[in-house]
Amino acid sequence: MSTLIQPAPISAVRRQFIKSNDTFGLHAAVFETISDRLLSRLELLAIKPTRVLDLGCRTGYQLEALAQRYPEASIVGADPAPGRPAKLQGNWPKWLRRTRPESPARIACDPHSLPFADGSFDLVVSNLLLPWCHSPHQVFSEAARVLGKGGVIMFTSAGPDTLIEYRKAWTTIDAHLHGFGLLDMHDVGDTMMAAGFAAPVLDRDNLVVDYPDIEALQLELRSLGAGNLATGRRKGLMAKEVNSRLNSAVPSSSRFPVTLELVQGHGWKGELKSSGDTSGDFTISVDSLRGSWSQKMGRRR
Repeated sequence: MSTLIQPAPISAVRRQFIKSNDTFGLHAAVFETISDRLLSRLELLAIKPTRVLDLGCRTGYQLEALAQRYPEASIVGADPAPGRPAKLQGNWPKWLRRTRPESPARIACDPHSLPFADGSFDLVVSNLLLPWCHSPHQVFSEAARVLGKGGVIMFTSAGPDTLIEYRKAWTTIDAHLHGFGLLDMHDVGDTMMAAGFAAPVLDRDNLVVDYPDIEALQLELRSLGAGNLATGRRKGLMAKEVNSRLNSAVPSSSRFPVTLELVQGHGWKGELKSSGDTSGDFTISVDSLRGSWSQKMGRRR
């Protein structure tokens, strides 16, 4: 299992998210790009959900897109510290201001203990929330609990190679951990199956995000509430000399590209029927799955 699991209570995450709510939208390009990928993959699911949960909705940056995709569905956003609903821009016509439906509800809660009844939703969507969760297995168990039979979770997370360049730069400064919550794809699959999801489908992809320098990356991390909450982390504010040494660890003439190991997956609530042979294969109804971006299911990865 991965060792970079963030053990801080959700209250610490909530405080960081609250501090970053006003700046999140200005630095959320990576979140939004990955959200576009996640939402486009919903087309692969042959379901028409009537109740949708956006787990880890942050400021609600993808709630409107979900509402447009599922106009007949009831959509709820849940987050440790959901931001305020975005206001209509001044150039919206008055008639639209009066008749535009209210934004989907947003609820502040602990993703490890969701305040919803069993079977409340048909679809759970979660974009880049898991790295902040100290018990991912509990989050998946809660997602399975609030899903009705045949419901599905579609999610993204970050794997262990995420920000490996940034962590390498820190090794020249100290021996503290500077990464957290980075589960390996195979660990995620095992966790999903233990939580009750049938034959989870997972894949991974390395994205490279190019920053002008290491300070630009650190500004973005702070603005997203992505501060370091790992066990063994450096405590207190970063001294000027430490920051200077960190900058010198990267050639001044070059930019600072960093890796994001993107883990993507989905899983269905319920049991699969054995195919009857001894190969360990399982079958799932074609009516519920219209095609996958990966033909590898469950442990056949």
